[in-house]
Amino acid sequence: MPPRTALSTPLRAWRCPQCTSRTFSSTVNAQAVGPAHPDYIAVPTPPQQTLPDRKFIKGRLPVPRDVFAGAKGKDKSSDEWLDEHTQPPKEGRNAQAGSRIEWRHKMSDMRRRNLREGLASLRARKDRVERTQAERSARHRRERDELLNKPEREDERLTTPSHGLDLETLFKGKVEDPTRSARIAFKQQKLAETSQAKHADRLDSLHTLYLNARTFIVTPSQLDRAVDEAFGTPENPVTFGDQSFGPTDNSASVWAYGKPERVQDMLNKATRQGGKTALESAGGYSGVNRERIRRIGEVLTGGRMGDEGEARR
Repeated sequence: MPPRTALSTPLRAWRCPQCTSRTFSSTVNAQAVGPAHPDYIAVPTPPQQTLPDRKFIKGRLPVPRDVFAGAKGKDKSSDEWLDEHTQPPKEGRNAQAGSRIEWRHKMSDMRRRNLREGLASLRARKDRVERTQAERSARHRRERDELLNKPEREDERLTTPSHGLDLETLFKGKVEDPTRSARIAFKQQKLAETSQAKHADRLDSLHTLYLNARTFIVTPSQLDRAVDEAFGTPENPVTFGDQSFGPTDNSASVWAYGKPERVQDMLNKATRQGGKTALESAGGYSGVNRERIRRIGEVLTGGRMGDEGEARR
């Protein structure tokens, strides 16, 4: 086998074209890292970072010792231990005034007094702290028991995935419902009341339709009569104005009757002002009183009553 010839071009080390290729943009290429790099997928950072951890304290704090535990198992705050360790000196104190011995006696008395008062105050503070902790624990325990024994809310009961029913009884038998008869009776009563109200409304609407049907226009002759009453005939058209003064007062405008009543005129009529007597002021209420009497009659008779003009027709 003949030997292989050398390559015409030397081999070069392979380089990533993504890293070596030069782009026209000055921004950094985010895909310059591999898939194993944490920055391969750009994850947006929140605008507010989490709070820093607590400051690390070097060393360890010692466990607080119990200052009330005595060497023989006695409580140092008890009167027995204090009387034993704060006994006054047995020999008499006949030291010279202002001497060193008198000063030492005063310091001994101060230490005994400070020991007794300090242990008593520490015991009171410890009892107060323990009582506060016990009350807090009892309150938390009571709140926890109330939350655990609290009945389930209606929205949680309706949206919970577990219904709490006995599937064996549900599939093979009837589910007991002790309030079924009461609920059915209540629904039947509500249905009867609703049906009765609908029936009463239907009768009232039918009676109103019967009363209003007297003025319905259903024939050409009735239409001609209504047009003649509204606009008149070509020989005798409808005019406005007072005809007692002659044909010159006839007008084709409704303004011939005068200006419409103003709001102030209505208020004067209601408050009996404007120089009118009580009889003149009360004359404007005849139509209102007639309408009120008609409504009272409808309530008493249980049906709709026609107007006075409709009854005359």
